[in-house]
Amino acid sequence: MKTLINASFLKKVLLFMTFLSLAELVHTYSGGAPSGYTNAPGEGNCTSCHSGTAITSGTTWSNLSLTRVGGLNAILPNSSNTLTLNLGSAASTDFGFQLCVLPNSATSSSSSIGSFSVGSNADIQTTTSTTPNRMYLTQTSSGVAASTGSKSYTFNWQTPAAFNGAATFYLAFNASNGNSGSSGDEIYIKSFSVTVLPVRWLDFTASEANEQVVLHFSTAQEMNNQKFEIEQSPDGLNFETIGSIAGKGNSDQISHYTFTTADMPAQLMHYRIKQIDFDGKFDYSKVISFNPTLQTQAAVFYASSNNSIWFSQINTIQTVSVYGLNGALQANYEQINHSQLNLPSSLTAGVYLLRVSEKDGSVWHKKIWVQK
Repeated sequence: MKTLINASFLKKVLLFMTFLSLAELVHTYSGGAPSGYTNAPGEGNCTSCHSGTAITSGTTWSNLSLTRVGGLNAILPNSSNTLTLNLGSAASTDFGFQLCVLPNSATSSSSSIGSFSVGSNADIQTTTSTTPNRMYLTQTSSGVAASTGSKSYTFNWQTPAAFNGAATFYLAFNASNGNSGSSGDEIYIKSFSVTVLPVRWLDFTASEANEQVVLHFSTAQEMNNQKFEIEQSPDGLNFETIGSIAGKGNSDQISHYTFTTADMPAQLMHYRIKQIDFDGKFDYSKVISFNPTLQTQAAVFYASSNNSIWFSQINTIQTVSVYGLNGALQANYEQINHSQLNLPSSLTAGVYLLRVSEKDGSVWHKKIWVQK
């Protein structure tokens, strides 16, 4: 017995298969956007597949953020940085996004800077493209749901050793209406500026010797570094240059520098270092202070038996902060009522930098070795 297949039946079959294909496409996108839709140079954005016009203003757009402890303007080369992307929309509980990072001078053929990793975070994943060579961060199928209308995605950005300067993160965000289709969604595009420093700073301290102020500072890495200019200021706002020291150019070794002032200031003085590249770009160290009338600086001791630090006296101390050598804040103590401060148990063995703020406004630093 022969089965007759007419043209009308074939059309229905083809329409059904097309519907299945589109449904599968939408389902696939819910598990991560295809590469190349962040609105970066040479790329489109989500409106390439979804109807509507990309949004670049408004409350939702303004609240999209990319954050890092320590800020986005003091990132070190060859460093691991924990970043958090914060998305929110009052009109949606289904999110999709794609993120990439390129140098500020990027063209359509520019490659990504560094690499992303997500660790055990099941809500996000990485994808790549080869022409150009770029890496992207996007959601997984489990990372779509945002029941409260907001969601944060935490990931790691490893900066390369051979890059410093300004870079841009490009974001395309789909606040979906959840209809499993490509219409009615709100598509936002936004960018975030970051700065990768040419110098990886270590300690910076001031001390007294022979009626002069001696500044000590060191770096763990230098890239394209021509020189350092030493600046001072009585008010911490208006600085003047009082000398300079040649840099190492390019170095991945720890380098130590010393600068001695011409005389002892009569009042509290603030100091900073201006680092200048061969191409004229520059960056500043943190600001430290020296008070010639300050009493003898407190001695600091580390006790491995209970993972704590001890101060010989605390009556002049205002706050104490503990930083890793990568600049990440590890602990902060704002009310110093006891000579013993317990360190976080999460600290791994290694060298850390204490930043001690005195009640008179002066600041000094001390390196400690944490043992496990």
